[in-house]
Amino acid sequence: MRSSKAPLFGAWGLYLLAGALSLPHPAAADPGELPAMARGEPPRAMWVWDARIAVQTEARNRLLAFCRSHRIGTVYLSAYNLKPPMDRSYRDFNRLAHRLGISVHALGGDPRWGVARYHHIPLQWAESVRQLNAQASSEERFDGLHSDVEVYLLSKSWNESPGKLLGAYLDMNAKIHEALQAAPDPIAFGVDIPFWFDDDPSYRIVWQGQAKPPSYHVLDTVDFVTVMAYRNFAEGSDGTIRLVSLEMDYADQIGKKVVIGQETQADLFPAYVTFGGTSCPQMKRELKKIRDALNHRNSFGGFAIHHYESYRKLCRD
Repeated sequence: MRSSKAPLFGAWGLYLLAGALSLPHPAAADPGELPAMARGEPPRAMWVWDARIAVQTEARNRLLAFCRSHRIGTVYLSAYNLKPPMDRSYRDFNRLAHRLGISVHALGGDPRWGVARYHHIPLQWAESVRQLNAQASSEERFDGLHSDVEVYLLSKSWNESPGKLLGAYLDMNAKIHEALQAAPDPIAFGVDIPFWFDDDPSYRIVWQGQAKPPSYHVLDTVDFVTVMAYRNFAEGSDGTIRLVSLEMDYADQIGKKVVIGQETQADLFPAYVTFGGTSCPQMKRELKKIRDALNHRNSFGGFAIHHYESYRKLCRD
């Protein structure tokens, strides 16, 4: 049985889902922007792991309509392959999303990317996003690059030398951020991290001459983080609000944003890590508690929902 602090499995490619589903094109309605957010409503993002959605017209239209209906303002869209003809599909998707007021971040990741000898792979990926943006019109570009590299899933290496693996992972983030910032039009760089990177006060790693929790080093290096604080309850000593408190404290100090990740995939263990199997109203109630507790914090960057297919099942219109 996993403890409440054990690393949960990540999203780095477990979900390649079909879905050419029919729905009227969302642009047939008002294409100007998302429906007005309620006063004080925080931003909301969503992971989308099926790259085929960028290609299949009906599936793409359904996704964008879902985003409008549920006020999703940012999509983390799986985008590993940006070679022709996929580059054209992503440019078309980005253009349609932008017309609806939705930002799109290219999403990718593999635990092995954090290993030093594989760093060339995420760097090539980041370069492919940069090149697409350089060749595209402003409305066709990605708004950011979103990395889901969960090195602790390399269980053998993690158990033998977590410090070494974390150091290489931090080096990877620094290399990607430097490359993106050196581009003529810098691209926002966000990463997913687990909540437990800083929940043990004694858990530190020396990196670039400073001893800090891994999450603090990540925040120093990237533009924002999405903390996978997967709980289906907001309050209490093991609730979402508590799990993100240290990341937000540090982000407040250095002027960064923390997005709070929430899970909707069904049939996970333990059951409390996901809203899957509960209900959409219950999820809304818990998110409201988080919003009310954290909305005053400068570091609060809103929510990210994992992931599109399971969220759609949970909250069917």
